[in-house]
Amino acid sequence: MMNRILCLLLSCTFLSSPLLLAQNQVDLAKYSFEIDDFTDQKFVTLTQKSLENSQFVFVGEQHGIKEAGTFTKFIYDIAQPFGYKTLCIETDALAAEKITAIASSKTPIDEARNMYKEFPFSIPFYSNQDDYDMFTNTIKKNGEIWGIDQTFMVQFGLNFDHMMKTTSNKPFKNKLIELKKKAKEAFTSAITNKDFNATYIFSYDENTHKELLALTTNKKEIEILNQLWKTKEIYAYNTISKEYYKNNQTRGQLMKSNFMRYYKEAKKNENTPKVIFKLGANHAAKGLTRTHIYDIANMGSELAITNDMHSLHYIIMGIHGKTMTGNPFTPDPIMSFDNTKQFPEEIQNIIPSITKKYYILDLVPLRYGLYAKLSKAFRKIIFGYDVIVLVNNAEAVKGL
Repeated sequence: MMNRILCLLLSCTFLSSPLLLAQNQVDLAKYSFEIDDFTDQKFVTLTQKSLENSQFVFVGEQHGIKEAGTFTKFIYDIAQPFGYKTLCIETDALAAEKITAIASSKTPIDEARNMYKEFPFSIPFYSNQDDYDMFTNTIKKNGEIWGIDQTFMVQFGLNFDHMMKTTSNKPFKNKLIELKKKAKEAFTSAITNKDFNATYIFSYDENTHKELLALTTNKKEIEILNQLWKTKEIYAYNTISKEYYKNNQTRGQLMKSNFMRYYKEAKKNENTPKVIFKLGANHAAKGLTRTHIYDIANMGSELAITNDMHSLHYIIMGIHGKTMTGNPFTPDPIMSFDNTKQFPEEIQNIIPSITKKYYILDLVPLRYGLYAKLSKAFRKIIFGYDVIVLVNNAEAVKGL
């Protein structure tokens, strides 16, 4: 599953082009530099300048590499003097709440392991020690963690368990106990038979959903249930009806709606809340994405403009290295990769000369006067993102 996500991420972000750098004659060295650490003064200066009068920072990552979390943690820290405290991630609100509680504990890694042991794979992308280091850092700096994405497909048992433990409604609790058991049994069956279609999301039907709604009047419980039903709808567009545009469009709309719920609440205390996002690369791009939607990052860009501010969009990806796939069916979750040929030709030509850990390319200057000299694939990148961060010999995140 994660292999498919990675391939989609790459195909959505970079399309190779037959045009060569020599033909375009754009010297990217004028707009780029290499560093071994994000604390390098060149990068610090570029980042601080970019953060001035900004409201949102989007970190678009290749999932499963350690450096994405390291980078986000650095951005979070350097953005503190500019008024940033909130970190927004690719989970639902309940998963973000769980992550916050774990990161706030005295032994966050142990707590994360305990949750993972009971509900394996329930929280994708962030069930690793490196991201928990980032989360703990956020909490220590009095920050908040928002989760704006859909509920993950194997997260039903975790959500049932949460409501079961927090509700004071006995009939509702009894039903949740029953459903949690079914969800865990379905997950075991899915793993045993290597069949994602055996997970409980495909058994959660309208009658069950209505029965649960009829048992509670608690607004938070109703919201969790409605998020479960929405995620079933979204996955069905992908797995059943094969309506991939609806899958992406509905998910994008949900992310915007969930974000605005947090945002409106935050505005009660500050006029222009500032947020750092850590999302898959395609979600972090301005403009029309390769999935043909205007995603959350585009909304963030426009929202910042209405406040006379701007947004900042990074993409961080490995050139080659190792990544954690998150695929429960693979014998080894750590996978080697080489993304070289997925990049536009202009970047492919630079890769052999990169000697340091990180290659930083400022895309903003390329939009003015040089646009016509760039390949079609590269043009999409320079308007979707502001800075490219390429990682040499990327490391896989360390599992729990």
